[in-house]
Amino acid sequence: MQKLTLLNSYSELDLNLDSGGQVERLTLKHPRSDKKIAVILPYNPTQPFFQSGNFLMYPWVNRLESNKIAVLGRKITIDPLEADTKNRPIHGLYFNKKRRLIEVRKDSARIEPIEVNANFPQFIESFVLENSSLTIRTEFYNSSGSIQEFAYGYHPYLRLMANLEDCKIQTNLTHYIPLTEELLPNKNLVKSEISYLFTNNSGIGQMKLDHLFTGSQKEPYFGIADEKEKLVLQVRVTPFSQIPLPYFQVYIPEDRKSIAIEPMSSTGNAFFVANSGLCRLHAGERVFGEFVIELKGL
Repeated sequence: MQKLTLLNSYSELDLNLDSGGQVERLTLKHPRSDKKIAVILPYNPTQPFFQSGNFLMYPWVNRLESNKIAVLGRKITIDPLEADTKNRPIHGLYFNKKRRLIEVRKDSARIEPIEVNANFPQFIESFVLENSSLTIRTEFYNSSGSIQEFAYGYHPYLRLMANLEDCKIQTNLTHYIPLTEELLPNKNLVKSEISYLFTNNSGIGQMKLDHLFTGSQKEPYFGIADEKEKLVLQVRVTPFSQIPLPYFQVYIPEDRKSIAIEPMSSTGNAFFVANSGLCRLHAGERVFGEFVIELKGL
């Protein structure tokens, strides 16, 4: 099994390249002390794949209503790696596919998939580890002779030393898009104010979340705060990102040991919903998206 370890003065990252670059460990430094905080629930190969770690969702995020899509008149049939109980393709084509190492330094690395699907852009994932943060940049390149469309996102399961119920929510997102019973966004992308669910700095307590949030045009973020440790763990889109990542799917599993905070370029069901956020690349075009998982002081 091929694994990769990145090290900084206080932080450590372990990636499993045989399982899609899954995170087996991410430890970051407390910004106000030398304390090391394990911030991602490690990938557990004995459990269902989607319940731990951090994985790439691409060329779509969450669910599609059908495995037959159209890109500018071209019909494409997707052979999904996984489907839900109603046979809807979920989480893309690369979440568990082997990666190869392109470049590595002590605190950074670039990896790419060994096998690619020619219907969608090729991609390279970059990881840069600092004392209190991990930056993930994903570069996409259209090597075909025609226009390609895609969406992407990541699915990290985050945690702090405190119990999740004792943490509070911090975000600059303002609205959510209600999901249907099929767990797909409504076709008109009708939004509701986030205040119907909670206000900023609300305690999580027994709150149940499986919601699609949006609303901030500048460096959107969503995080959890531990007031006892004077600490915030957040996912934030960087100002350098060429691909907007305006959507965050936030999910608390039933065991409540972590919270999934998923930055995404589109809503779910993106190939079937108008204005969902699909990215379009012309032949030869290259673009990247970038976000950071970081610890900040309160």
